[in-house]
Amino acid sequence: MSKKAFAAIAFLAMALITVSFGALAEEAEEPEVGDVGELEAENNVTFMFVQTAASGTLVPVDGVENLYTLTLVGVAPQTIAFSDRPERIVVQVEMQQFLDGMCFEAENPPNAAIEILEADEEEDVAVVELLDPVYDNETQTLQYNVSILEEPDHSYAVFNERADQSLPEAFGPATLFIDDCADGWWRCCTLDGSYCGKIRAGRCYNWGHARCEWCTYDHGDGCTNSYGSQCEYDCGN
Repeated sequence: MSKKAFAAIAFLAMALITVSFGALAEEAEEPEVGDVGELEAENNVTFMFVQTAASGTLVPVDGVENLYTLTLVGVAPQTIAFSDRPERIVVQVEMQQFLDGMCFEAENPPNAAIEILEADEEEDVAVVELLDPVYDNETQTLQYNVSILEEPDHSYAVFNERADQSLPEAFGPATLFIDDCADGWWRCCTLDGSYCGKIRAGRCYNWGHARCEWCTYDHGDGCTNSYGSQCEYDCGN
């Protein structure tokens, strides 16, 4: 399948879900939010978050290497989320709630793939890091600062294989595929609260709280392996 055909199918599928989400969810027996949280905790379910736009621009930030302002226009006020097999969950979250809870941190921002429907094949897909989200509900405009990854690292390998190093400055319909929560840093301490150091730890999207949280709170072994047995306690992460 050509890159153009893949892009068209992906965008049309997302558009159909956005327009007729209720009917699709009913057919798929969409789970309650609480059920989604239980599934994720029990089965280590991960999600892909999807946002679609009617058009957009990608403008370099003056004086900063590899930093762009991505502006997406005609973005619905919900973000759609899909899980992988076998659960095949389809849910949605209010846009501002998603942006507030997704942990767009400069230290380890989420990765995303931008796919543009009507661009040349040499500049229709890029894998980026997302920062500083701002959504205007009245104009349905969504803005990020993004950096294009020289070594694409998206959870869906197809985007890494197809990734380009540049995109057009202005474009038409596009879809943003956002990876599940990025890892964070767990802070290790001694029993008296003395700081030892930090370890990288996984975070998962908690549907009950609508935000990224630690997938597990038991990181004692990781702390002791890195800093010794006296550092098995957390610092109030």
